[in-house]
Amino acid sequence: MGELVTDVGAYVGIRVLELAQGIAGPYATRFFADQGADVIKVEHSRGDRYRNDPGFQAINRNKRSVVVADDRDLIATADVVVVKNQNDADRVRRLAPGSVIVSFPTWGSFGPMADLPGSPAQVAAMTGIAWNQVSWSEGPVHVVLPLASYGAGMLGALAIAAGLYAREAHGFAPTYEVSDVAGSGVMQIGDFWSPHTTQERDGASPLGSAGRAPAYRPFRAADDLWFFVACGTRRFYESMLRAVDRIDLLEDPVLGNPPWGLIEPDPLAKITPILENAFAKQSRAEWIELLRGYDVPCQPIQTRGEFLGSDLARSNGLMTTIEHPELGPLSMPIQPLILDACPADAIRVAPKVGEHTREVLAEVHVPASGSGQGGPPLAGTRAIDLASFIAGPVITRHLAMLGSDVIKVEPVEGDAFRTFSPMFNGWNQGKRAVTLDLKSQADRNFLYRMVSNSDVVVENFRPGVAERLGCSSAELRQIRSDLVLVKSPGYGSDESRASEPAFDPLLQALGGMMAAQGGDGEPVFLTVPVHDAATPVIAAFGVVTAMYHRLRTGQTQTVHTSLVQTTTATQVAEFVQYEARPAVAQGGFDHKGPDNDRCFIEQDGSWVWSEPSGQVPVETKGFVGSEVAVANGLVCEHLESPGWGPLNQVGQLIKGAGPHPRRAPHFNEHEIELRLEFD
Repeated sequence: MGELVTDVGAYVGIRVLELAQGIAGPYATRFFADQGADVIKVEHSRGDRYRNDPGFQAINRNKRSVVVADDRDLIATADVVVVKNQNDADRVRRLAPGSVIVSFPTWGSFGPMADLPGSPAQVAAMTGIAWNQVSWSEGPVHVVLPLASYGAGMLGALAIAAGLYAREAHGFAPTYEVSDVAGSGVMQIGDFWSPHTTQERDGASPLGSAGRAPAYRPFRAADDLWFFVACGTRRFYESMLRAVDRIDLLEDPVLGNPPWGLIEPDPLAKITPILENAFAKQSRAEWIELLRGYDVPCQPIQTRGEFLGSDLARSNGLMTTIEHPELGPLSMPIQPLILDACPADAIRVAPKVGEHTREVLAEVHVPASGSGQGGPPLAGTRAIDLASFIAGPVITRHLAMLGSDVIKVEPVEGDAFRTFSPMFNGWNQGKRAVTLDLKSQADRNFLYRMVSNSDVVVENFRPGVAERLGCSSAELRQIRSDLVLVKSPGYGSDESRASEPAFDPLLQALGGMMAAQGGDGEPVFLTVPVHDAATPVIAAFGVVTAMYHRLRTGQTQTVHTSLVQTTTATQVAEFVQYEARPAVAQGGFDHKGPDNDRCFIEQDGSWVWSEPSGQVPVETKGFVGSEVAVANGLVCEHLESPGWGPLNQVGQLIKGAGPHPRRAPHFNEHEIELRLEFD
C-alpha cells in the first residue's frame, strides 16, 4: 500500500475512486472521506458539473482531484469505485475484480427513464414527493430541498459500507446500485398502498401548508411569530388543552377520538379556529414556556440563521469554519454522526480540478481482494431492536434489509405505533418479534441471553429508562464487551433538552426547513418526515462502519446520531456559508417552482413538471405507485401485513444487496422460536 492520507477514521487505508458527478455519488463518498478514506475524484478538465454550486464545498471536502485521459490503471488500484450507471459498473468490474462497486443512476437501470438524465425536481415529481406535499389547493408543490438526491447520497454511503463489510467478513466483491429514485424511497420509507387507500393521494389540506391535523401543525402567536405544536398522542393533546384552559373540549361529542380523529371535516372545522384564537392571545415565548411546563411537544419556527445562532446548534458543534483560498472563511456542517472509537478527520477544502493528479499517479496502492457478488452483506449478524416510534425502528429495518437477523423487543403493551398506521409495517420489515416485560428479572435475563449472541443493540429510551430496565450501556457491555451500541437522542449533546420529546416536525421548525419552504409567507410543514427518514440511514451507516472497524481492529464503539445532526445533513448545501454566497432557494405560497422555466404546469387536467430539459408527469399515487420505482423493483407486496392485510410497501432499496425484506412481524409472533433458540 502507498502512504496513508490520514491517520484517523474507520476507513484509513481504503481508496475510493469517484467517477460520478452531482450530488448523490459524491455525497456518499464524502462520508468516507470524513472517516479517513482516500477519496479520489476523477474529473474531466471542465470539472464536476456541480462545482459552481456552494454545496460542492461541503460535499467534496477531504477529497483529492485528478484529471486523466485514461483511468484504467487508476481503477485497478481502488478498493471502492463509485460510478454513474450499470454500463460503467460493468467496465470497472473487468478492470477491478476485487473492488466494491456502487452505481448511482438517477432513474435506476430499468423503466422508461433509465437512459435519460434527470434533475432532483423531476425525481420529486415522479416519485410522489411533490404531490403528497400539503398545500392550500389541489396540485403538486415544489419542495426546495433536493431530498431524493440527499437520500441517495446517505443510502449510497450505507451501500458502500455494506460492500466493504461483505468483502472483509465474507470475501465478496459486490456490485450495488443506488438511484435517486431509491433515495426518494428512503425519504418516504413508510409509504404504502392497500385496497383501503385511494388510488390518488390528494395533497390539498383544509389547513393549507399547516398540514391536515389541527393539533400537529404551526400556530401564529400574538407577536406574529410562529411555533409548532406536535400533539401526536392523546396524552399530549390533553396536556395542550390544559395549557390553553380548554379541557372542556374533551367532553365535546364532535371532537371525539383525538388527536387524529380531529382531521375529519366536522371536528376539524370546529376545533381549528378555537386553537388558532387561543394561541393568538400571547407571545411565542410565553406559549413555549407554558406548553413545555405541561410537557407539550413544541418548538419555535426559526430561519436557518436563527438556528445556527441558537444554544442548541452551538452545544452540538454542528458547524465548522475553515479558510478557503478564494472564498475566505467558509462554514459548513460537520460529519452528522460520531463514532467514539474512530473520530472524523479534520476538514480540508474541496480540491481544485486536477489538483492532485501528479501526486496520485506517483503513488502505489494495492487494494484488498474479494470475489463474487455474494448474498446479503450482513448475513450472520444479529441486532436487538429495543426502540419504538419511527427513527429507532427504521435503523434496524435497514440492517434487516441488508441481511441482519433483527429481533424486535416490545413491551407487553406493544410498540406505541403498532396500530397507528400501516406505516408501522414499513418501518419494521424483515424483523422477528418478541414481547418482554423488562421489569421482570426472568424476561430481563432472556434479553441478556439474546444480547450475548448479538452484534448490535439499538434503543431510544428517554433519559433514565434504560438504567431502570437494566439496559444501560455499561450493563449491556458486561454481557458482550464488543457490542455495537446506538445512541440517538433527538437533541444530541444538549443535555438541557434531554427530557423534551423530539419529533421530525419540531426539528423542521428549529432547523429552518419550514421557514425556507414558506419563503416570505407562512412557514410550510414538509410532509416528507425528513429527520425520521434520514437519521436511521445515517445511523445504519454508522453501525455497519463500527462493525467493519471491529473486524479490522477488534475495537468496539457507540454510534451517536441525533435528529439535530440530521438537520444539517439534510440541508448540507444550504448551510454552506461564505461572504459572497448566492441566495439559498426559498419557497412560497403553493410553491410551483422557482421561475417560469422550472415549474409545475397543469395540462388537460393533469400536472407535469417542466424545465428546459423537458417535461415529466407528476405521480399522484405515492412512491409505491410510482412507475419508475416499480420498474426498478423498489416496491414489494406483502399479502398479510399485521393489522392491515395486503400492503404494497417500500422494499429493498440497494439493488444487489439481497431480496426484499419480509413483512413486519405480528405482535409477539416469534416468541416460541426465540425461546427455543435462546433458552
